[in-house]
Amino acid sequence: MTTTNGSKASTFQDLTDLTFQRLHGVLAHYESLDFEPLEAALQHRSSLLKQCYEPFPRPSGESRRSVQSGKVTLRDGIVLEVADEDKEIVFEISKVLDLDEVEALTLLRLFFYNEDIPLAQISDSSRLLDAISDFYYDERLFLIRTVGDLLRVNASTGDMYNTLATEFIQSHIPDQHVFIEKLLQSLAARTTDTVPQYVPKDVKSAARWAKQNLKEQLCLLEVIFWSAISKTTNGSFVLQFLQAARQLGLGRNQHLEELLMDEECGQLLDDLEVLFSVTAIQLLELDKLLDEDLDLELAIKRQRGFLASPKDVADIHTAVSQLPDEQRYAPLVLSWGYVVSKIARLPRDEVPQEYEDFYGVLNPIPARKTRFAVADGSLGVAESVLNRAFELGIFGALRRYTTSPLLSTALAAAVASKLTEPNNAQFRYVIKGVLMAILDSVQVEYITDYDILAEVWASVFGSGEMPIVVHLCASFWTRDIGNSIQRRSLLDLSLSRFPVEILPLLWLLRAMSGTGGLAELDSIADDDMQAALRASSAQHVYEYFSALPTYAQVLPPHLISGPDAIFDTRPHASLGYYYTNVRPVRLPGGCILPPSSIGRVISNQGTVVVSWSQQHSGWDMLLDILRTYQVRALGGRSRRPVALTLPAETVLLELEDVGLQVDNEEDLVAEILDLFRCLLYKNLDLTSQVVADLQKDDGEPDLIQVTLLILKDALVASTAERGTAPTRIVASALGVLTALLPVVPGQIWPFLRSLPQLFGDGGQMGSTPLLLNVERSSGSYGMTLALLDLVGALFDEAFRMVLTHNRTLQQMKTDVLLRALNFIHSEIWEEHITWRYVRVADRFEIGRKVGNIYAEILKLSPPVTAAATTDEITGNPLAPLTRFVLDTFIYKATSSTINPLVSSISTVRQLHDALQKALRFVDASNLDQLLEANLLLTQLLLVRKHQSSASAPSTANGFESQTVRISLLEQTLFNGIPGMTHVGKGRGQRSEPVDVIAGLVQNRSFGPSIATIATHCLSALCASASVSSPTGLSLVAHLSDPEAVSAAYVRLLSDPYEEIELRKAVWDFISIVVDTQPALAALFISGKLKASEKGVDIKTEPGRNNEEAQQTALSVACDVVASSAALWDVTPSLHNAALTMLDLVWQHALEHLDALTKTREDPQFWQNLAWIASKDLGEPPANVVTAIEQAFGEEHAKQSDVVAAYSHHSASKAHALHVLAMDLKLASPDRFKSTATPKSFDVVLKLFKDSQTFATHMSEATRCSFAPSLHGDLQRLISENFPTLTLDSVRVTSLPSQRTYGDHYLYQSDVVHNRLMKCAGSDESLGYYATLIFLHTCAVNLDWSLTDSEILLTRSWETILQEAASWLRTQPNLETTIMVSAAQMAKVIAEEKRGGETMQNVHADRLSMLEGLLNVAWVSTSTVGPSPAQIAELVRSVRYIATSESFPPLDSLRRRTQPTFHRTLLRIVYFCAHKAAAVCQAVATKLEQRLAISTDVGEILGFVVDAMRSVFDLAYHASAPELSDDLKLLVAVFEKCAKPELHSTPSTWLARCQEVDLLRASLEVLVRSDLVGRTHAKDGPRPTPFGQHILYFHVVLARLPASAERLAQEGVITAYQKADLAPYLQAGSVTPSSNAAPGEYSSLHRAWCTMLGVSTSLTQVLGTEGHFLSSEIVSFVQLFGAQLTRSLGWTIDEPLTLPLVEEIHRVVRLFQATAACSISDGRDPEPGVLAILGAFAERSLLLLQQLNYVLSHPNHLVTLLEPVTLEERTILEKEGATSIDGPVQMIDSAGRPSFASLVQRLLIIVRDLASTLLIISKSDWLFCVRDDDLWRTYPPQVAAETTVSASGPVSIASLRELATFALDVLRHCLKPENKAAKAKPELVPAILQPFDAGVAKAAAAQAVEQILLFACVQLRSATYQPVTALPAGSFKDSMGMDLDLERSNIFGRSAAPAPIDSTRMMRNWRELAFDLNLVAKEIPSESGAGTKEFKDQLLRSTSKMVQELEKKLKEGLR
Repeated sequence: MTTTNGSKASTFQDLTDLTFQRLHGVLAHYESLDFEPLEAALQHRSSLLKQCYEPFPRPSGESRRSVQSGKVTLRDGIVLEVADEDKEIVFEISKVLDLDEVEALTLLRLFFYNEDIPLAQISDSSRLLDAISDFYYDERLFLIRTVGDLLRVNASTGDMYNTLATEFIQSHIPDQHVFIEKLLQSLAARTTDTVPQYVPKDVKSAARWAKQNLKEQLCLLEVIFWSAISKTTNGSFVLQFLQAARQLGLGRNQHLEELLMDEECGQLLDDLEVLFSVTAIQLLELDKLLDEDLDLELAIKRQRGFLASPKDVADIHTAVSQLPDEQRYAPLVLSWGYVVSKIARLPRDEVPQEYEDFYGVLNPIPARKTRFAVADGSLGVAESVLNRAFELGIFGALRRYTTSPLLSTALAAAVASKLTEPNNAQFRYVIKGVLMAILDSVQVEYITDYDILAEVWASVFGSGEMPIVVHLCASFWTRDIGNSIQRRSLLDLSLSRFPVEILPLLWLLRAMSGTGGLAELDSIADDDMQAALRASSAQHVYEYFSALPTYAQVLPPHLISGPDAIFDTRPHASLGYYYTNVRPVRLPGGCILPPSSIGRVISNQGTVVVSWSQQHSGWDMLLDILRTYQVRALGGRSRRPVALTLPAETVLLELEDVGLQVDNEEDLVAEILDLFRCLLYKNLDLTSQVVADLQKDDGEPDLIQVTLLILKDALVASTAERGTAPTRIVASALGVLTALLPVVPGQIWPFLRSLPQLFGDGGQMGSTPLLLNVERSSGSYGMTLALLDLVGALFDEAFRMVLTHNRTLQQMKTDVLLRALNFIHSEIWEEHITWRYVRVADRFEIGRKVGNIYAEILKLSPPVTAAATTDEITGNPLAPLTRFVLDTFIYKATSSTINPLVSSISTVRQLHDALQKALRFVDASNLDQLLEANLLLTQLLLVRKHQSSASAPSTANGFESQTVRISLLEQTLFNGIPGMTHVGKGRGQRSEPVDVIAGLVQNRSFGPSIATIATHCLSALCASASVSSPTGLSLVAHLSDPEAVSAAYVRLLSDPYEEIELRKAVWDFISIVVDTQPALAALFISGKLKASEKGVDIKTEPGRNNEEAQQTALSVACDVVASSAALWDVTPSLHNAALTMLDLVWQHALEHLDALTKTREDPQFWQNLAWIASKDLGEPPANVVTAIEQAFGEEHAKQSDVVAAYSHHSASKAHALHVLAMDLKLASPDRFKSTATPKSFDVVLKLFKDSQTFATHMSEATRCSFAPSLHGDLQRLISENFPTLTLDSVRVTSLPSQRTYGDHYLYQSDVVHNRLMKCAGSDESLGYYATLIFLHTCAVNLDWSLTDSEILLTRSWETILQEAASWLRTQPNLETTIMVSAAQMAKVIAEEKRGGETMQNVHADRLSMLEGLLNVAWVSTSTVGPSPAQIAELVRSVRYIATSESFPPLDSLRRRTQPTFHRTLLRIVYFCAHKAAAVCQAVATKLEQRLAISTDVGEILGFVVDAMRSVFDLAYHASAPELSDDLKLLVAVFEKCAKPELHSTPSTWLARCQEVDLLRASLEVLVRSDLVGRTHAKDGPRPTPFGQHILYFHVVLARLPASAERLAQEGVITAYQKADLAPYLQAGSVTPSSNAAPGEYSSLHRAWCTMLGVSTSLTQVLGTEGHFLSSEIVSFVQLFGAQLTRSLGWTIDEPLTLPLVEEIHRVVRLFQATAACSISDGRDPEPGVLAILGAFAERSLLLLQQLNYVLSHPNHLVTLLEPVTLEERTILEKEGATSIDGPVQMIDSAGRPSFASLVQRLLIIVRDLASTLLIISKSDWLFCVRDDDLWRTYPPQVAAETTVSASGPVSIASLRELATFALDVLRHCLKPENKAAKAKPELVPAILQPFDAGVAKAAAAQAVEQILLFACVQLRSATYQPVTALPAGSFKDSMGMDLDLERSNIFGRSAAPAPIDSTRMMRNWRELAFDLNLVAKEIPSESGAGTKEFKDQLLRSTSKMVQELEKKLKEGLR
């Protein structure tokens, strides 16, 4: 047989999800549930609840057929589908439990939903049925208990569920009398039941059924009890119940008693018996009879209660008289006796006629004196009934009650009692009623069992939980005594014997103080009502004991007779005789007994005991005893007050003269101290009063001093080893000091500081360790616990009063606390787990108290980082404590420190189970408290470590934070304690501590509180480990069953009935896991583990359909998103937590792509998310706090919930938007080669479509509720009134993700309030300001909640704008919508006036979002652009932003504020300048708009200039990478803003540059810049490209004439010659590649190329000024000639790199500009210029020949290409695979884009070289000259050869080839199909301009013309030379001077060409002329303007040359 929990519906169903156990927990306030589901759950179960005595139907054919059909309708109307595999198990359950089949199905679903069942148990049918049977039996019990809960709640008008319970009972149990009669009948019937047939016949099964039957009897009896509480019962039922009590023997008469033989059954019978008796007493309504006068007529008239029927009263009297004479019936008999006595005490005339007969039966007898209190005659029958109760042993029976689980939670837990609610107040009230009845009925003096009565009294009033007993004590003092003074008679009797018999009165007074005993001191809460009741009881005790009317004394014989006699006897008429004193006597305690006082004899048997009528204070007496003990402890024999002055003849008596009857003086002292301790603990008002009253000016030590002295003497005595170690005295004294500390800290702290015996001091060990050794040997640890209480109180006082005391006292406190910490850590914490314990609960208590001390330090003290300085620590009195704890557990931890903490966690599961099995529930409860404390401590330690990591100091470079090493605590949590075995979950495998912590959430036996803390602890562990080194600690690898953990967490998330706090904690944990633990995150998201982690996938549960979707955290989060409309206002925190997790999942989407695929493809998911993303948040609520309200015991601001809800809504929307953004990023084509539009984009597009809606979203996104004035007011109030308070010291100690929006968000406002009120004390003015600061702190927390959530929303919009830009670019008309919102947003930013760090963050985020908007507009391809007015408005706002005084951008640039935002602003300015330039050029722009834009841009440019100057100033002293980036952006923005179209004249911004001396500053910084960097220093740091950006800035300036002139005037060329790369340029050693960084361009080379560009631009602008050329450029060329030669001297034998091509081109451009500016109209330049041009021409001819060769041999060019970067290598290798044939293939932009781009660049170089040579040789001028003589003065510079030599200079033939190549390119580009040819930029190296057919066409056309012109002129010049002349001249001849010397200095010497035969030369010239003519003919006329005219001239010239040469040849031949 197999079964499954897979059939459980995915949605929650009441009947199959919610157990009766859960309902009971909710009604008992152990668990929480909203009203609506609770009401629905009760209604759906009403048919079972109203028949709780027999709730479940038996099997039926109809139900069986319903199950077999596969569809079953439940009571709530839900239809369940039953799988075939489930039907078999349902029928088996029905059979085994004799249960209806439908109910069996419901039970099965309940079982699987609520129980954690191992797979092995599911597969074992017998084990499964046993587990289901146990679950069913428990449900039966909790069903009955739920009815009892409803009746109890119905009786409690203050219960939150009172109305609900009342309505349910009225609706479904209308006749409560009939209902409880059926309960009683069912109870009685169960005592005679036999084992049913369906129960197996074995003894074990029968005993199991019988035990269940007995448990149900107990539960039914509890329901009867609560019914009696809820509603008065009639006499008939009381009679039935008493008869049943007699017949059933108070439940002990069981038919199956032979099956009820084990210990548990024995306890059940004991509980049943006691509860039977208590219920019977309650039915007699003693409480009403005690507090009200008896009115029989009214009872008969109302017909309510058993007194309404005299017949029933008589029958009850008979039934009571027939009860067996057994002690257990005595309380019931006495209670009835009190009822009868009340009736008998009525005057006859007040007895109704109906009661005449019964009244007569009472048979009064003549009055006589009895022990019963008779006020008005005799009692008759009543006396006999009361006598019978005493004879049966009433006090023994009551003592049994007080020692039963009924009145002791601890005992109930210890013996595994099945009482639903042990020690309920109502039980105590019943027994208290019996005690009051005894005192009302009996004169206490006649009670022989006085000691037992006092013991019972102390147990009822003084034991158990304080919240229970405090009400009883308060009721006694305020009501019972008022109703009858006789009820105080027990106290008065004890008082009359004081101080002779001192202990009984001390016990009673301590019991009546409302504390509940010493063990309950820790449970005293700060609840206002309970505190008031306890204070009232303690006050009554104090006042009662302060004014004692009598003083008992044992008269010593030597004071009665003899010479020292001071007492004498006197006769007395009524007393017989009495004693009197003949002299005044000072009694112990300080009171003076006047002479002749009367002493009534109490006892004269052996010794004389008298009672003096002398009023005195018992507290003075106790103090005198303490003083006497203290003196004797020091070895003194008598104690006479030092400063005491007595009246004349007054006799001073000491304690020995009083006759205290005490066996052990130390016990008495301890009892006295314990009384003070109970009375004063957490009772400040009374403590102050007691301290004041006991502080007298008699020179005697007061209570504080004597306690301190007793403690000191005890410690000294233990050190001296005198006698027995007084551990109890020490414990009690420590307890009193703990109670006194809050009132008199100024006396206790100095004492502790001067008491080395307590905590030790330096090298002195102290006495306490010796006493601890004593306790260790005994195994009891009362003193240790008291010591820990004192230390805890010291910490509490120090924290609360940290603002009050002066620095000296605070330093003293710190010293004491550090000593205390050192002591408890070394002497207790590290060793306590190895001690011997009589009570294991002591071990748990010790660990809990120490853990709580550490946790409180971490929670309440200021943060301290690992690198905190000594001054930082000593400056704060609490900081050393934090440092101690962090050092001890984190930074300097040892295994002895960590092991106690981790071992208590790692062994808790096994220990808890063992204690439960041993029925030691008290110990198990204490273990739970220890676990909770240690989990909290672990969490806080990890949180503090995480915070320390986040604030870790920076490294030397100042930019990267140091990584904190993983701590020993974390290692131990992950790996366990070395040598310690951690048993797994019954699988025989190791289970690490983290596995145990994770299992606490699964294990419901630990409760939701521990589960929540455990989850927070895991979150802190993951967060801390993620920032520790080494990283990569995998949580999933340390879980024994990660699949089960994941399933349990996911199920908890989806359970709407779980605690909201726990579910939120789990969401937070999963979010952190997703962010830090990839493997476990995969399990949560997909439900499966990666094979690398566990080796197998998660197993499918048996019976589950494999196709059924498994529930995961992702699916639950999606369900939450789907239910957003319902959850939005109901549980906003959970909604936000789920969306936070989703957000993080999408941020890590690449790790979980497969798991996300289905969700991403689900359009409904995106629609659900769209609902959140488009939700209108409305206006934010106000953050002003004017009122505080109480909620769940805490103070909260009235607006807290509203603000928290809004903040959660804002955060939820932010996360939804971020998910959309991350999905767009995930689908980006850059990431995956897919162009499919993601479904998320449809949602995003809707957000942008409607302009009005989008504007609303942008308004929300830019909203900020931050109120700086509020924060300023708070700081001002603090500094003026409480200057020692710092808000950082009260920050919330939790992870940021665990903070909760509201009034406790950032600062612990409750701690602030507590500290300030303590500091204010009784000062009303300071109290007012303390409250005001508290309100402001709450308001600040609300403000931070709103602000942080709004910032989160802003950043989400920023992200979505960034990621959606590329997707939105094609949307029509989008740019207009964007620009409207951008202008509005910019206006909001510009108008912002609030300052401060927070607003700095907001300002930066807003600017980023504005940048995102503009980026969308930038990439948009919309045809409709923004209007000029919008651009003008935007530019105006950006101007105001750039010149803002609230957020100066220059402060950001100088890093004076964080975060920086200047770069974002600069990018915005760049966009605005770009758009503004387009607008200013547009025709539609109005003049005033142009002027406005020009003005605004001018102001913006002024800011840019100032920013650049600031950067130069900063860089002058130290260069940093961020400055380089800033300058790069500034230069780009400057370039945009300085465009001429934006300014009417550049004089304005030039003047600004001149004003700040910007140009000179740039040159100075350039000279100091590191342009060389790593290129020539392999081991040096990576250089910043700062100098490169300065050079580009010069490029920008050089382009404009006005700025170029200024730049030249500042000496830019001179600065270049001083730069650090100048030596390398002089040596000609600058290469394109980097030696230090292979694969990168040389920074030197880039700088050199930029310098060439700047020089060229300046030459073009200023070249006409001869001085610039002759001085600046000539010197530049001469200085860097070697480098120029290197570039121009490239040959085809050398590799060709793209940077080299760039350099060659720039060199050519420089000389081209120089030539163009210096040579015109045939004029010669300056000599220096002429020299460098000649040198260039010589080298250019060689270079031109090399270029001709590579262009003619493309495949050789391919082999010469040498890539520098990886990008170049990749691109070039792709294109170099095939051969290239001809120019057409060389410029194939589609097949060879990068090669075509290179060829285009080489062609441009050829063009520029030809152009330069034309200018230098004056060929363009000569071409137009007609004077032959002039031609003869210009010899040719190019050899007129028909051959081509690769090693020599260019020839005419080479020029012809170049022209032919250019002509081929031109013709190709002119073809229609090729005109638009372009290379894709991404396929071309960045250094090259991508091939463009238009550019290539223009370059080719110009090259053809210039080459042909140059060739033609050179050829014609040759024809004018004599034949005997050199065939190829040199430039020295043409320039008129010899440049050999200069060339040798600059370029180097070249060899002269060899002469050739003249005739052959003539033929070559003719051939060349003819070839040039042919080429010219091929020039297309459409290649450009003027081409035709030039072509015609060229054809005429070449034709003429051909003719002339033919003529010459003919003439020469002749």
